[in-house]
Formats: sequence, C-alpha cells, structure tokens
Amino acid sequence: MIFNNFGQALRVSVGPYVLLIVVSVSVFWSLGLLPLLAQMGADQVTPEQLLASDGPIIVAILVTVVFAVFVAAWVAVSWHRYILLEEYSGILPTVSGRPIWPYVGVSMQLGFLIAILGLIIGMIMGLVLIPFSAAGPAGLYLGGAIVGIVMIAILSLMWFRMGVALPATAVGKPIKLSEAWRATSKINGTIIGIVLIIAVVSFIAGVATQGLYQIHPVIGVATDLFVQWVNLMVGVSILTTLYGHVIEGRPLID
Repeated sequence: MIFNNFGQALRVSVGPYVLLIVVSVSVFWSLGLLPLLAQMGADQVTPEQLLASDGPIIVAILVTVVFAVFVAAWVAVSWHRYILLEEYSGILPTVSGRPIWPYVGVSMQLGFLIAILGLIIGMIMGLVLIPFSAAGPAGLYLGGAIVGIVMIAILSLMWFRMGVALPATAVGKPIKLSEAWRATSKINGTIIGIVLIIAVVSFIAGVATQGLYQIHPVIGVATDLFVQWVNLMVGVSILTTLYGHVIEGRPLID
C-alpha cells in the first residue's frame, strides 16, 4: 500500500512533518532552549536542567506536543481518505473540511483506554520479572525484553481491534470503539500475527535508534524521524486495510 503509492505517501506526510520540525525548532529557539532539544531526543536532559528552564520548557513542550498530535492526525486522515476515497493530495494535504480534530478526539479516547490497560498489564508483567532478577543483570535485561515485546503485542492488538474506528472517523462514517472491537473479532488471529511482527520490529528499532543517538545526535534524530514516519504510515495503512475489510467488505489482499 505504501510503496506502490510512494509518491502520494510522501505528499501526505513530508509537508506536515517539515512544518512540525520548523515549528518545534522555532518554538525552542525563541525561548532559548534549542540546545535542550537535541539532548531531549537523546534522553540526556537531567531533572536539574528541566527545573532550571521551568516555565519556558513547559510552554515549548506543550506547543510542540499539541502541534505534533495535529500533524499526526492530519497525515493519518489524509492517508485514510486517499486509500478509501481516492482523494489525492498536493504539496500539502487539505485541512479544510477534513475531520482532523474529531480524529484526534477518537485517538485520545482510544489512547486513554490503552494507557489504563497498559498500566494494569504492566503491574502484572512486573511480577514476571521477579524470577529473571535472580539471574543478575543479564537475566533482568532478557526478562525486560520479553516483557516489553509481550506488552507491545497485547496493547497493539487492542489498538488495532478498536482502532478501526479511526478510519471510520476519517471518511465521515464514525463508529463506536465497541463496534470496532466486535467488527474485528472475526480476524483476530490475523491481527495477532501482525502485532507480533510489529512488536519485535518496534523493539529492535527503538534499541537501534537509541544507539545511534550515542554516535551523534543528528544521526539519532534523523533515524528517529524516519522510524516514526514508517511506524505512522504502516500503522495507518493497517487500520485502513482492516476497516476496508471488516466494514466495507474489501479483500484483505487486493
């Protein structure tokens, strides 16, 4: 879906992401926090640095996060509508008349539910790590990796099962999260297979990206942006495919 329509995939995403980068850098630069931006990406900011920045860093992060959420929804809605409604984008996807904020609203509902479930599952999984801790640092690291992959797989399964409500919102035919969950029950096995692959690949990509930050922040940021772009486009494409199959009756493989 992505690479057979690569030009359109770039059109719906590159422009919004360039705007996101420009806005983020501008906000941090205007508040004198630009050196902290690279350090934040590499997880090298100390609590003392954040406390010293206090108000400005809160404003910068808030503005950046809000705009990042909007951009992600903007790209997702544009891609959903391109695949399902054959709406083509120019250099920048259309904003006017698109249900971008409703899409954000559904995403937040789903994200809040996933966060609650993740907290509960995390507490349960924490008990699993106890036997591994007896084997020393290596055992604890192995246990953490296993628990991390399992958690990503479980939460991704829930996300994709209920996330069919997102493309429904994007095309102007909203459904409830419970309706999306019921609609995807018949292909639960297929979704489990998908999320297991995503869980492993995401874990490896995350570890590799952090390693590149240690080599040079610029390389880390560039790789991180690419990984995030791939994650977003693949995730949105999967939801689009699932929606087309379970709601519109399209074949899984076309």
